[in-house]
Amino acid sequence: MKKIKKEYVCEPGKKSKIVIEDVNIEIREGSTIILGFAGLGLLGPIIGNKLVEKIPDIKEIGFITSEYLPPISVFYEGVLKHPFRLYYTPTYNLIIGVSEVPFQISSAYNDLSKTICNWALSPDVRAKEVVIFQGIPQKGMIDEFPVYYASDEDKITQFEEDGVEKVDKGIIVGPEATILNEALTNKLKPLAFFTPVYQIPTPEGAAAIISVLNKRYGLKINTEDLIEEGKDIKSKMLELAEKAQQYQRKQLSESGKEGYTQYYQ
Repeated sequence: MKKIKKEYVCEPGKKSKIVIEDVNIEIREGSTIILGFAGLGLLGPIIGNKLVEKIPDIKEIGFITSEYLPPISVFYEGVLKHPFRLYYTPTYNLIIGVSEVPFQISSAYNDLSKTICNWALSPDVRAKEVVIFQGIPQKGMIDEFPVYYASDEDKITQFEEDGVEKVDKGIIVGPEATILNEALTNKLKPLAFFTPVYQIPTPEGAAAIISVLNKRYGLKINTEDLIEEGKDIKSKMLELAEKAQQYQRKQLSESGKEGYTQYYQ
């Protein structure tokens, strides 16, 4: 009689791989993997880069590569960086993945999620949880940035006490969805956070989620600069909207002078 496996661990993807450059760093069992993808509002890269910037003992350990990565390179202060980097902090036992660019085709994420989950469950890592972020697109100005969560648990008391509500029903799309689906198939605990975003970078939304991460993982990340940056973006958006309205009123006025009657409220 064939013996049934007690657990399922996916095979790695065929078009992607994880390269660990610093093999001397030992990742403790039970780590949490935080993945920041370049989705709506760019929540992922903003949150990921802020954590990397502010956590003292964090180190870059490697990167994720794929044949589907677009032909884009990134650099900071003149230093070239891989577009999908991996970091680790032993103090908080967090692995942080920062993806600066979206992949060329959506199916690439299916392959990528297998590679990530296979590595996460390998003897070298033995992670317990994977965390993603997704923006909720909003029209007009956003005055508040409430954070919501979704997980495989009925309720996480810590979040409920802090006013972070669970999403009762919804659909997650994009790379975040493939990661969560693969995590659910395997032994990884999935956790997703949501907040309202614009169609452009939304630092205030990222700051709201970081505040939740601070409490859950004992971090001490100051988000005042992100909040101020968000206010500046909102101010510029309002200024552009006012200029657009002034231009529209001018066009309507000039059209009326040419003998046309405008009907509008």
